[in-house]
Amino acid sequence: MRHLKRPSGRSLKTAAALAMLGSAAAFVGGATFGLYSSKPSAETNSFTAGTVTLTNNVTGACTTTNMAPGDSPAACTLGLTYSGSLSAYLAVDVVIETQAGTGGTNLYNPPGSNNGLTVSITDNQGTPVTYPVPTTATTCPGGAPGGSACYELDNELLGTSAYTNGATDTISTSVTLPLAAGNGYQGGAAQVILTAHAVQSKNNTLHCTTTPTAGQSCTPSSGFAWS
Repeated sequence: MRHLKRPSGRSLKTAAALAMLGSAAAFVGGATFGLYSSKPSAETNSFTAGTVTLTNNVTGACTTTNMAPGDSPAACTLGLTYSGSLSAYLAVDVVIETQAGTGGTNLYNPPGSNNGLTVSITDNQGTPVTYPVPTTATTCPGGAPGGSACYELDNELLGTSAYTNGATDTISTSVTLPLAAGNGYQGGAAQVILTAHAVQSKNNTLHCTTTPTAGQSCTPSSGFAWS
């Protein structure tokens, strides 16, 4: 009788290992993986810049001719409406341009004791503000009539609190030619020009070189800026 040779222990282990490797390879090659997952909704961040919007109504502007000593014509008005989404500080620049006529003297001729045209600027806030008029001659802006003398005050505050959407104001300009005006003012002329402007108040704290006061010029200091 022929006897079969029993495999050694090492051979059996090797064979078993090879069988396991073969099974694993077959499993990997033919397997289908199922992976659970989750994806929540994305977050969308939106950013929109605010607005500083000041509009004016200049239909109250006026032109007066043939003034005689003693005349005080009806006031001219400038209507303002603030409609920005950001609160803002408001101010007005005042420029007076004046010329001489046949009499040889500029119609606006400070100081008042010279009896030239007097100018008054006020508004209709709950506590009305009176705005100073310039009395020191400065360089004329471009576009001023030839032969003009010019006077200017800038950044006169409409108030020390910021304006919000919907706020309104009306600025009135009144003039008088004194009864004592002499012949030197014949034919003279003057233009009073008001320019209102606004600047955001957020991150722009109101600081002036003097105590901020409604109606007074605010020269910026300590980081505050007009634009």
